[in-house]
Amino acid sequence: MLKEGRAVVGTGMALLTAFAWAATATILKFLTAKIDTLSLNALRLWFGSVPILSFVFMWGRGSDFIHTPFLPLFFVAISGILALAIGDTIFIKSLTFIDASRAFPITQCTFLLLTMTVSLLFLQESFTWINIVGAVFVMLGVYLVAVLGKGAKTSSYGGTNVKGVTLALIASLAWTAGAVTLKLGVTEMDAFVAAAIRTPASAIAMTGLIMTRSRKREILQFKKYGRCNIALAFGTGALSYAVASVSYAAAMQLIGAGKTVVITAVAPIFILPFSIVFLKEQPTIYAKVGIMISVLGVGMLTV
Repeated sequence: MLKEGRAVVGTGMALLTAFAWAATATILKFLTAKIDTLSLNALRLWFGSVPILSFVFMWGRGSDFIHTPFLPLFFVAISGILALAIGDTIFIKSLTFIDASRAFPITQCTFLLLTMTVSLLFLQESFTWINIVGAVFVMLGVYLVAVLGKGAKTSSYGGTNVKGVTLALIASLAWTAGAVTLKLGVTEMDAFVAAAIRTPASAIAMTGLIMTRSRKREILQFKKYGRCNIALAFGTGALSYAVASVSYAAAMQLIGAGKTVVITAVAPIFILPFSIVFLKEQPTIYAKVGIMISVLGVGMLTV
């Protein structure tokens, strides 16, 4: 009974992560035309760091930083740098070349396959045949929605090219490395504390990268971005790092790295209603079937 409860809660946390990622990707596609890639990710990371650090210290968990052993702390910090500083920056750059409805499924499905493989071979996580069939259903559903399920009206923000696809694939490699490293460090750590370690570590790494740029004067030009766009960047930071980082770490603890990334692979499904509302796209029969197949697949992963 306890195991079933952990599976349900873990699945819920993974789905919350997927929703936050989908909302973030939709907003980021808009912002890539307004803010340069490095500045955008740096703003998101710092904006995300403030609320999560404030929460940890306000609730008296600040001492956990001191009592956390060095090795788990190191793994969690490195996971943030790999996934949030490197992976997210490369993903945002890919959005300047291809649509979010293409870039996101590419990264999510590749991330899913790589992380499941690593989890089975090296992390010794358990999967049943039903779980594996569920994973196949999730991937099939995402493919139907993201590739075959786009309406006739496409986004005005870009098409597709080799450079964008390549960057999306590289981003998935960085996310996979971050997910595996996070699993190694977060096993005995509070999810909020883990998020409060990995997000600021990534923000510091991004700031260091910006400071080494020869043309750094062209970065972080706040007056040029506009208040509305900065507010949107703040929103993506809160969604990605204050909400998704916590729910993602919690899901890792409850159901493992492999199942977590499989469930979060339904994130492209959540982009569908955003496309309908904001891009005026109409879902096809493939999209509707894909949603049903993905939901069934997620249910099979909780067994």
